Amino acid sequence: MQVPRLKSLFSQGKHIYQNEGATSLLRRGFAFLLCCFFEYRTFYIYTDHLDNLPDLDRADFMPRISNFTLKLVSSNEEADSLELEGLEFRSQVHYARKALDRGATASCIFVGQELANIGWVALTQEAKDCLRDLPYRVDFSNEEACTGGAWTNPKYRAMGIQTYGHLKRLEFLQAKGIQTKRSVIAKNNLASQRSRAKLARPGPHAEGRYLKILRWESWKERQFSQVSDA
Repeated sequence: MQVPRLKSLFSQGKHIYQNEGATSLLRRGFAFLLCCFFEYRTFYIYTDHLDNLPDLDRADFMPRISNFTLKLVSSNEEADSLELEGLEFRSQVHYARKALDRGATASCIFVGQELANIGWVALTQEAKDCLRDLPYRVDFSNEEACTGGAWTNPKYRAMGIQTYGHLKRLEFLQAKGIQTKRSVIAKNNLASQRSRAKLARPGPHAEGRYLKILRWESWKERQFSQVSDA
């Protein structure tokens, strides 16, 4: 394993320990080691059509917290500016430099100077690949985009901050002229599913199954006949 990769893993481990504790570090460390050899997970696949966003009352989705700031970061120069302002970004998002270089945009919510929530937007296949996203199809040439990599600091969970961040990412895409946004959520990630439901977004249209054995990967999708199948 290359030295930069080892440094990145060490930094991520330190970040998990500081923010989520030793138990979470051990659990996620074991899951990482296991995934190096074998991984099988199932996901819901979602499609959002952005033409009905104006029907939402934005005031209904304000986080139940004060002193928060939303920042959209689309370049490493902007990320450097955040650091100069004293806002935690590079120390918390270890793959940000590469992701920003390849065209991804980070939607960040800070409480004071602390990173409370982040989610990524990809407008190109290169940006999607850099986010280490699953191999579901996105037609970037046809006004489609995708989101992923959402994370909320444990200190600020259950405060509506993820739902607010999701809404702002949808607004960002709409302003870019994107017609369709695709994403996946693990079937056992009930918190993210509830966050979507609060925005009155449609349910999943398909199920994805991901299998990895060493370097071999497989992705298969099963379309639902109707949303209620999920």
